[in-house]
Amino acid sequence: MATNKNDTNESTHNERYEKALLDLSSALELLHSQEYAQAREVFLGIAAANSDEPTLIDRARTYALICEQQLAPPQDSPETADDFYYRAVLLANDGDYDDALPLFERALVDQPDSPKVLFARASTWALKGNADAAVADLRRAISGDPKVRFQAANDPDFEPIREEPAFIDIIEPTPSGS
Repeated sequence: MATNKNDTNESTHNERYEKALLDLSSALELLHSQEYAQAREVFLGIAAANSDEPTLIDRARTYALICEQQLAPPQDSPETADDFYYRAVLLANDGDYDDALPLFERALVDQPDSPKVLFARASTWALKGNADAAVADLRRAISGDPKVRFQAANDPDFEPIREEPAFIDIIEPTPSGS
């Protein structure tokens, strides 16, 4: 039986993507351990090796930038939507959800439909156990970037709400939930 070239390409793509997810998990562990230089290199490697995965590239680059900001001297206060976003992600990664949420809100003032900001805020709500707020933000993020649905399905930040019907419906939509 002949092997279909598309099957081989798809298999290689899936294996590469699975490896990228494992690398992302390892890099996140380095980030949480405050091994910023090492984590940054892994994140940049993920971005470079996965040119056909824009959502993965964006996430890896975001975390690489967070590492760079941690390695850089501190600045006085955030000024741009991205500044607020990155500062909020740092706080959320440190478990300081209550201080992160207003910074996400401030970033959304300038970029109200930003899928990355909405996704990050949704994951923070999920970590706090607030399924309704997480799903509301996730729904808005998915409307801006449908690939976010797959990202949320595989993101450990959503573990606290993974069994909630509203989360399940947004990840695996039924005709009434799509």
